[in-house]
Amino acid sequence: MLVLSQERGNSIMVDGPEGGCLLTLLQVRGAEVSLLVSHSPAAGKLESWTATLVREATVKVGSTAEVTLVDVRAEKARLGINASKETSVHRLEVWEAIKRENRRASGGDAEDGLAGSPVPRPGDPKPPSLDVRLEGPPAAEGGGE
Repeated sequence: MLVLSQERGNSIMVDGPEGGCLLTLLQVRGAEVSLLVSHSPAAGKLESWTATLVREATVKVGSTAEVTLVDVRAEKARLGINASKETSVHRLEVWEAIKRENRRASGGDAEDGLAGSPVPRPGDPKPPSLDVRLEGPPAAEGGGE
């Protein structure tokens, strides 16, 4: 079991062969925790639900992963995750960094969004008519007096 300590608003990505699952800690209330579970079992399909857990309670996410509330301390929840060997479990920001690095290594765009759509940005290089450069003082025209 992998145990991660999470604060309200933080997310964990459980990514396996059956699809990805995003777990977001919505609320910590005493010994109770509310989780938003967003599961994508197939391309273009998203299922979301909330789960309220008390200590030692377990919820199944995806076909091969389970999340258990191990402990609650102040505003932090310790979540235990049991998953198959083929499933990766990371904090969301770590998972996004891994995906960016994998795209960069494979020659893809390192700045694709989470959904895989490219981030729009201006083209480079600029057309010569719009490229303004200062190369020194302008030459005097028309001779002298």
